[in-house]
Amino acid sequence: MFRNFLELLALRTAQELRYDVLANSVGIDVRTLKKWISILETSGIIYLLYPYMPNRSNRIIKAPKMYFTDTGLCAYLCKWPDARMLENCAMNGAFFETFVVSELVKNLYAYNREPKDTLFYYRDTDQKEVDLLYIEQNHIYPIEVKKSSSPKNPTRNFSVLKKYEMEIEAGLIIDTCDKIRPFNDLAYEYPVYLLGM
Repeated sequence: MFRNFLELLALRTAQELRYDVLANSVGIDVRTLKKWISILETSGIIYLLYPYMPNRSNRIIKAPKMYFTDTGLCAYLCKWPDARMLENCAMNGAFFETFVVSELVKNLYAYNREPKDTLFYYRDTDQKEVDLLYIEQNHIYPIEVKKSSSPKNPTRNFSVLKKYEMEIEAGLIIDTCDKIRPFNDLAYEYPVYLLGM
């Protein structure tokens, strides 16, 4: 049953973690599922990314997003046998986002920073979403993750962040481009291959 749980969880990488739905799929109660999730998070197998929720906002969806910290393990559990199949599967965008988030989390740890203090995501009930928010003091740095070298309008939802009355700084679009370059007035493109350096 635990192995089945791991496989179903891997298929949900880079998605909101709905405890009740996953518990029903596995055939266990929510309390047991939360214990298993806690074990995986504590052991560093998964990372839970929480939404940014200032007190005055009640329209934010509160479920965390779950990411495997090892895309190789995640691919194995999803039964993707090789890189070519993974590249062409329906989950390739989720795996790309999983890789980016896991690298950012590892980088923050490497600099002795706690990711849960600075790294969040945004999604509201109107389905407006920003993949990542890096928050430092009174500044928000929005980040979009796109598995493309020429994404279409990735900064379209950055304007929803104005409601926080914080300084919205130039953001990043982490994608498959070849070098750092301005994308528009709101963000820079940043190549994914530079994340691990």
